[in-house]
Amino acid sequence: MDEYYYFRRFKMTLHNERITLDTMLTEERGKQMKALEIFCIAIKYLKEQMIKKLNSKFLTMKVDIKEEDIQYVLTVPAIWADQSKLFMRKAAEKELRLDVEKEANRFLQTIKPGMKFMVIDLGGGTADITVHQQQHDETLEEVVPPSGGPWGGTSVDNAYIEFLKDLFGAEVVEGLRKEDLEDYFHLLHEFEIKKRSITTKSETNIVITMPVGLMDLVKKKKGNMNNQIKRTKYKDTVSVEGQKLHIKPNTFRNLFKETIDELLNHLTELFADPLLSNLKNVIMVGGFSECELVQMAVRNKFGENRKIIIPDESGLAVLKGAVLFGRQKKKITKRILKKTYGIQSWPEWDPDIHPETKKIRMGGTDRCKDVFFKFASIRDKVEEGHTSSQIFQALNPNEKTLECAIYTSTDPNPRYVTDPTCQRLGNLIVDLPKLKEGETLEIEETLVFGGTELLFRAKI
Repeated sequence: MDEYYYFRRFKMTLHNERITLDTMLTEERGKQMKALEIFCIAIKYLKEQMIKKLNSKFLTMKVDIKEEDIQYVLTVPAIWADQSKLFMRKAAEKELRLDVEKEANRFLQTIKPGMKFMVIDLGGGTADITVHQQQHDETLEEVVPPSGGPWGGTSVDNAYIEFLKDLFGAEVVEGLRKEDLEDYFHLLHEFEIKKRSITTKSETNIVITMPVGLMDLVKKKKGNMNNQIKRTKYKDTVSVEGQKLHIKPNTFRNLFKETIDELLNHLTELFADPLLSNLKNVIMVGGFSECELVQMAVRNKFGENRKIIIPDESGLAVLKGAVLFGRQKKKITKRILKKTYGIQSWPEWDPDIHPETKKIRMGGTDRCKDVFFKFASIRDKVEEGHTSSQIFQALNPNEKTLECAIYTSTDPNPRYVTDPTCQRLGNLIVDLPKLKEGETLEIEETLVFGGTELLFRAKI
């Protein structure tokens, strides 16, 4: 029998934890597989289906679509860390060939130079919030750094699972997942359908059809299902009729409350920034933006002084935006850094400013190890292609390679790369030529900012 793996919503791994090319993911039954392989399989499948669909569409026109005819644009959440963006690029490079005209847009036609607008992108996993200002040349500049959190539709799904555990017991829900995965996902699919229809004015009960596996498991572990529900805090708002679970609309709406409250609290903090005092236009896009509960919550909280815009087919806005970005890559000319960037350096040790624990002997000189040499600070506004360079000397003439490590920090002025605020982002290995006696070697290290990704290069 073939061995199958079932990974669900694995993209959130790139938001929830520091991921590497060797990270392993655990699927629903407990088996593990390399995260990079899983992402590669998903990207490959999407690519093949897209090419198949295109060829089918153009078959009558006798047009054969080849892979080299296609430009790929891979979207990622704006709030992802540099490590996650790098990971996604590595997965895409294994499967895709990665390498301007203006499109009509009714909203952008209303944006005048100097005007600011916020985009709230609510997807399945994350809420990504960006603010841009229109320039006189019709390009865009970031006003504040991208921000957000795990407040997408998946967060509501997690609340539903916790609701089921409160209702039937964690051992029942986990038992169903382990013993009858098909029924477990049938239960989640039922919720996916129902959560799209709930509104602020819904008055009738939400009815969910329970799989037989769940009912059998409740009977086995808890006895009569109605009696089990009466023992919970939902005794007055949830009931069972045959195979149907009836949930009062307010109880069902409460499953959305924590996610929506997190979003509203974050937006309240953002709007308190003086840079956004004159922001009047807010655009909501992404699949979760189509939820009426979310729309009304944002409108009720912020709509009095701002225009809340929800375009038709807001769930497709990211897809359309990716196409436009592929044709207008220079549209955003300035971005704001979310981190402080720098490298590790070894200046001469100064007893007045350096601790004894950082003292190290190198090439006959006392030096201070782990010093953070800053290239750019958090919240700096940088243009597309902005570079910051520094020349360093190779301190050990016997080394064949030099490891150039880059670090990030949430502190605008970190002292050492070992500070709690610092993380090692990655490293570049530079091959060094053999030096003669007394020769020194200089290495220029450069960071390139302002694009969707950070670039790092070193040359001798």
